[in-house]
Amino acid sequence: MPRLSLAKVATDALKKELSRRLEALPKLIAQRDGLNRQIAELEALGAAKEAPEPMKVPAPRKRGWRATRATSPMSLVSTLAEVIKTKDSMPIREAAEAVLASGYKSKSKDFPNLVSMTLASDKRFERVARGVYRVKG
Repeated sequence: MPRLSLAKVATDALKKELSRRLEALPKLIAQRDGLNRQIAELEALGAAKEAPEPMKVPAPRKRGWRATRATSPMSLVSTLAEVIKTKDSMPIREAAEAVLASGYKSKSKDFPNLVSMTLASDKRFERVARGVYRVKG
């Protein structure tokens, strides 16, 4: 739509349009102020709903997937060597019970199996019979 040139509009018509617009101005200003109040109220509601929760500091993560180890003053191999030296030879289950009775701490669910693997793999022990070991030397 092409714009009309004001040069072609009569001065009286321009004055009438200007006075009409000036009369409507207070009403428009009041309407604008009302809309600004509504915007401020909506922003306050939105800010209250969207307020971020305070940051929670996460607890320090445990390293790895394992639970903490039981600590004993001596290693399992050293404790086994001392316990088995009291007798000439010892069965695995009896050795496991003797190690625990000596104060060795373990959280193993199958401690005799752990003792069995240790006896079979360590060079300080030799197999005398099935499930029976002694200290070499």
